[in-house]
This record gives sequence, C-alpha cells and structure tokens, in this order.
Amino acid sequence: MKISSLKDHKLIKEASGVSVGYMRKCDPIDSSKDPKATRKESYAIETFLSLGNVLSCMDQLHHAIEMLSGFRSQTTPSTMNRYDYIVFGIENYYLRLTSIYDRCLRLINTIFQIGIPERECRNATICDNHYIKGTGVDKALKKLDKFSQQFRFYRNTVAHESTYSEKSLNKLGAFYHVVESDHEIERFSNYYLNFALKI
Repeated sequence: MKISSLKDHKLIKEASGVSVGYMRKCDPIDSSKDPKATRKESYAIETFLSLGNVLSCMDQLHHAIEMLSGFRSQTTPSTMNRYDYIVFGIENYYLRLTSIYDRCLRLINTIFQIGIPERECRNATICDNHYIKGTGVDKALKKLDKFSQQFRFYRNTVAHESTYSEKSLNKLGAFYHVVESDHEIERFSNYYLNFALKI
C-alpha cells in the first residue's frame, strides 16, 4: 500500500494523465510496435517516474519503522538473529532517509529539464543552477539538505566504514555472538538481557 501520495497535486495529475494516455497507445505484447513518444509524453513519463522514486523512498522509510519492531523468528531468515534484524533496520533507515534528498535533486533536474547527468545531480549543480535560483525551489532544497545533514554521519559510517553501533545494541550483539558458539547459553537469555542491558 502506498503511504506517501501527492495524487491531488496538479503536476502529478497532468504527468499521470499524459503518461497513461501514451501507455494506452502502446502494444502490451510487442513493444517494438509502440509509437514514438512525443516530447510532451517523454517529459511527462520522466517526471512521473522521477517523482515515483521520491515517493517510493518515503514509503520505504515508513515501512522501515514499522518493520523495526516486528522481529519474528518464524518469518525471519534462520541466519538472522534479533540483533542482525535491528541493525539491518536501522542502517536501512539511515541509508533511505539521506537518499530522499538525492532523489529530489534528480526530480528537480527532470522537472526543470536542466539536462545534468544523474551522477552529477549534486547540491551545487542543482541549487546553484540559474534555472533554479529565485524559484523558491532552491530554498526548499536547502531546508531539506539541512535536515538530512544531521543523519549523513550515520549514513556514511554504515555505507563506507562500519556497522551501526551504540552501547545497548552492542551488548545485544555480544550476547548473540556468544550464543552462536555455545547454544546452551541461550537458556539464560532473559537473565543476560535484563542484567547486561541495564549496565
């Protein structure tokens, strides 16, 4: 189910309408018979897909929060314990949270038809572009960038250096590390977790 939605926004309605109109002209079985998209159709489809990338990332953030507290040993892969599950969820959240800004830069590149290659859609190349300055979009992007900056340290750490770490989580990880070498200790999990996590 989609959580993030801008379906009532004029841009979405128009891009969606033009995109669907083009798809209806296409052959569902043989794509070689598809008509060449007009400039308007190409623009609408690119905009619609780019916006979908932003909204999809926002949905995944909501799902990541919900899933973080949903560890179930019956449905989780057997090679993943509760510690692995929590770390995976936290790292996934930070990676996605900071990627929203990058996807917004690509969306602005598409909407304003700046023509910058996706890999070069960075803060300076988009926000300082003469098409963007003074539109209000530059200020909105700067606010979003400022918000995401506070999470980039964690994102960069888990993406390039090491596993997410904090004191109580490390203790949980240590417990599961010991259990892997001696399964009998798992019987004392309640004692260990109640005692160790309070220290």
